[in-house]
Amino acid sequence: MAWDPTFDVAFTPASVAVLGASTKKRGGGNGFIRGMQEMGYEGRLYPINPHADKVMGIQCYPSLAAVPEVPDLVIMAVGVSRAEQALEECIAKGARNIHMFTAGFEETGDESGAVLAERLREVAARGQLNIVGPNCMGIYTARGRISPWGKLPTEPGPVSMISQSGALGGEFSRLAADLHLFMNKVISYGNGYVLDCTDYLEHFATDPDTKYIGMYLEGVRDGGKLLRMVQRIAPAKPIVILKGGLTDAGSRAVASHTGSLAGQSAVWSAFFAQSGAIRVESIEEMTDVMQILTHLPPITGRGVALMGGAGGNSVAATDISARVGLAVPEITEDVQRKLRTFIGVAGTSVRNPMDVGMQLKGPDDYVRVLELVATDPGIDAIILEMHPMMSRWSSRRRSQRMMENLVEFASPRGAGKPLIVAMRNSGDSLSSERARLNMTRSFLAAGVPVFRSMERACRALY
Repeated sequence: MAWDPTFDVAFTPASVAVLGASTKKRGGGNGFIRGMQEMGYEGRLYPINPHADKVMGIQCYPSLAAVPEVPDLVIMAVGVSRAEQALEECIAKGARNIHMFTAGFEETGDESGAVLAERLREVAARGQLNIVGPNCMGIYTARGRISPWGKLPTEPGPVSMISQSGALGGEFSRLAADLHLFMNKVISYGNGYVLDCTDYLEHFATDPDTKYIGMYLEGVRDGGKLLRMVQRIAPAKPIVILKGGLTDAGSRAVASHTGSLAGQSAVWSAFFAQSGAIRVESIEEMTDVMQILTHLPPITGRGVALMGGAGGNSVAATDISARVGLAVPEITEDVQRKLRTFIGVAGTSVRNPMDVGMQLKGPDDYVRVLELVATDPGIDAIILEMHPMMSRWSSRRRSQRMMENLVEFASPRGAGKPLIVAMRNSGDSLSSERARLNMTRSFLAAGVPVFRSMERACRALY
């Protein structure tokens, strides 16, 4: 079906009814109520339970019909045997926007589940219902302050996600928040019987607050339509896709998860070749790519300068870069000559990868190296490998000066070449981890993307 604009209000609902609210602390739809409370939801909540006066401190209603208004969103967390009746209650109330947490349909593999799925589709079509799901976690929206995954940032950002998996939608939202990547909307849609991934993509294509789109897909109802939409949308709004179920084992897992047909690997390889979407292999890689897209200006070339790694680390970094398709060009003779005016020959290399740390007098010299390397026309970005314990190897004042210089270099007032940090942590001590987190926060606050390894930095940049 085409996107129905009447669903837009469900992203910032003034009222939400929860069918299946429970007197048990963690039963039924209580997790969704708790999530909205933790998010500071400011609208009107209507728990529905005919056997309770209050649920989680909120006045309860015996039925949806008894609610004093038509809710902008109905969250359905009832058993599958009650699902059809609950949808009829929504139709009678005039409530068209529904998130169905209820599971037990085709994903069970049983014939009865398939029959229930078909009846759900028939009821939805008759009542013109906009159903997210079934078998899904639903909607996280920062502006609307609703979340199925508990407390998440309420600061809206430019990234939206469409996920067939509730677990991966929640994981992406949390990982992204740790990296200062803030979400606009995240939709977990499960079986997608009424609204499918292409419907949500249609919405995000015209949503002015969505600049970048992530997708986790298992099965797709209309692959041709998805291809055409991605080809049209991706040039203006980059689309990053993680496709699940490409192996035989993964395909079986998909069938039992959302009841979808996952499709063959070769078909999806052709899709990525033709669509312009960015392909990733994990949720972690999706957050890495989103860091590059949101924090850096467009990078048109593949030439990188590698700095910070000494000896074997620099060799390994060069191999990693080459494997993912990046180029590590030799620094021009003119720039090398300028670098040698203050960098001695012994124990150093100024060709690329750069191994210069042992000969530098201090943090200001390090930035001089960056500034000179940035003038090389063959260099499109600089990847700086750092160790979180560098602060232990020099004075606190010297370390602070280094961070200030690096942040200044990476700012729009700097040399104009993007800086990416790969934070290498070879130790497993708590002090090392604390140092890594502190340095990461400083870089992220300045808009510098930070990665947990050189390989992740290179893959994201490519």
